[in-house]
Amino acid sequence: MSEKLHFNILSFNWPEVKPTFYFTVEQTENSHPIHKSKWSAKILEAFPELKSTDKEFIYTTYTQQVEGAIGLEIKMFKKELQIYKQYLKFKIRNHFKEKGFIVVKNFIGDIQIWLKEKKEIHPLYNRYYKFSLKIQFAQVSEHPELIVSFDGMAKVMNIPLSEIEDTTLVKRTVFNNSVFNYQKLNDPDKQDFYNTIEFDKAFPLLRRDLAKVYNIPEPAPERSNRYIKYLKNSTTFANAYLLIEEFKAIIPIYGKNFIEVPKKLINHIDPQKGLLEYANKNKGLFPKKELGKFKPYRRPENPNIKFFFIYHESHQPQIKTLYKYLTKGTGEGTFYQSLESYINIKAKLSNEHFIKYTDVHNPIPEIIAQLEQKDFDKDSIRYAAFYISPFDKFTPNKEDKLVYVKVKELLLKEGIISQVIDYNKMQIDINKPKSYQYTLHNISLAIHAKLGGVPWKLAVTEKKELVIGVGAFTFQDANRRYIASAFSFQNNGLFNGFDYFSESNSKALAGSICNKIRTFSSQIEPEKVVIHFYKDMSEKEIAPIKKGMKLLGLNVPLYILNINKTEAQDIIAYDSNWSNLMPKSGTYIRIGFNKFLLFNNARYNNDYKYPASEGYPFPIKIGISSPDEDAFEDANIITELLTQVYQFSRLYWKSLRQQNVPVTIKYPEMVAQLAPLFQGTIHKDSKDKLWFL
Repeated sequence: MSEKLHFNILSFNWPEVKPTFYFTVEQTENSHPIHKSKWSAKILEAFPELKSTDKEFIYTTYTQQVEGAIGLEIKMFKKELQIYKQYLKFKIRNHFKEKGFIVVKNFIGDIQIWLKEKKEIHPLYNRYYKFSLKIQFAQVSEHPELIVSFDGMAKVMNIPLSEIEDTTLVKRTVFNNSVFNYQKLNDPDKQDFYNTIEFDKAFPLLRRDLAKVYNIPEPAPERSNRYIKYLKNSTTFANAYLLIEEFKAIIPIYGKNFIEVPKKLINHIDPQKGLLEYANKNKGLFPKKELGKFKPYRRPENPNIKFFFIYHESHQPQIKTLYKYLTKGTGEGTFYQSLESYINIKAKLSNEHFIKYTDVHNPIPEIIAQLEQKDFDKDSIRYAAFYISPFDKFTPNKEDKLVYVKVKELLLKEGIISQVIDYNKMQIDINKPKSYQYTLHNISLAIHAKLGGVPWKLAVTEKKELVIGVGAFTFQDANRRYIASAFSFQNNGLFNGFDYFSESNSKALAGSICNKIRTFSSQIEPEKVVIHFYKDMSEKEIAPIKKGMKLLGLNVPLYILNINKTEAQDIIAYDSNWSNLMPKSGTYIRIGFNKFLLFNNARYNNDYKYPASEGYPFPIKIGISSPDEDAFEDANIITELLTQVYQFSRLYWKSLRQQNVPVTIKYPEMVAQLAPLFQGTIHKDSKDKLWFL
């Protein structure tokens, strides 16, 4: 059965008569600010004094006529269209606020409406369905468009702020159907609102730290089909609140369903472009089925490998079982035969290097003392340590959470790669070999890559290209918001090396990118240079790269792909001709000028039963640009660049599960998550190794 794709979009009509809005230079009662980026030539003509002032805003009462205001007819074009959009958002917000719903801005500034769940799930909190509404104009049709997205659930505690003992654990808080950040109560721009807050009527959102204090268990990871849940909730919300006459008086929606994706916007990448090559030129699409059978593409360079354990004294029984699995397999009726059999390397236990500690919360002094007493033959042998961590990543105590980072850094300085194993999860699962074997598959895969092996590479590599990935990770509790990393890859997906910087250090980032271009071009003349960037790349960031290419005499096009590493939830598409709704892997849809949705998953055709264990990832959003005028003259270049993203999503070596984000973004993010927590800098000898997996 052929696909039938729909967007989560409702179309609505253009206004029959162009509206007249009323503007004043100074703020008046019930007026709304219009930023200077939206001032059209007509507005500047009506208010000539704006041309010689540094004003940021003028004001409008929209369609309400007030004394002294100048009325201007709003055209559905460019800057004035953005003012019309602001007006519609104002009307929508007021509509839902008047109905008593919580209305907030989501993280990209669109309207988000919270609907309280009717049934009580837990005595300490209520759940709210979150829906976002985004307005855009003629991006995928000829009409204005309303994107309706389901943003998941919010949990609001029933315990008021006045009864919370440790307010450092409180951030977003609900009061009178508004949401505010408790930690920013002194924000001078919001004092009028903050002065009205009554703490006995303000209720914090449930965060992980608060949940720990009140013994609210961590929910199990969501494994169900997200498309089905997303569509069901979005459709229910649309039918109840948008496709009714009261709302249509504000947004004149036509039709009763989400719009079908026009065929002209859809294209597909051949699944064979994602073909992977293992040892002895064996090829396939499913590492989960193929790695153990075909063996890795290339072994680590050093054939002499020994591993040892770092563990608390109470871990001894579980380590014996883990060691048996790693050396002899998980037994009859399972697929995992051993570390040696699965990833085709000889690895021996190094008993003399075992490290056992007694202090759970501060093992570092004991580990350092024992490491200093041990001799490592680093010239002949490559060592790998399995660190059994007593704490998982959700541990509320920050010091406990950082122990594994300190261990990793300590070993990295000694040239030893490490694999962290969560003790709490291990002790639950290790006596269930049929399920634990899948964890062992992933551990083995990551160890192989960390040791310098290549589990698989891309089989289809037609171009000579350098691909550079720049990713970031946000630290919520630190002053520095982002750390950016720059990775370089050959076009077959093999990793070259990385650097990392603070986000603000754009000069060092540009220098690193230029160095990677120089190194690559000294060996191979690239046909183009491609940068995968985690956000829109500014002219300030692009200019030194182009200058560097010019100094190298490298006259090839530069392409920048802004890859949204957060799965696109504002606009998605679904296949109504498939029961599980997820479009086939390699499907891409144009959603604006050089903007696309790309579906990266393991659904390659309709001829086989899709394994639910692969998950149902949402599409990623990609914007493509270039500083070169003739960069897009070749009609095939867009498909080539999207194919490259599709291929690089198949090179993730931490898990056998298909990823939807390419490693050019994923790997830098992983480094950026760890490196800033290190006490020292990453040694240059570690910048061409995948120790962070």
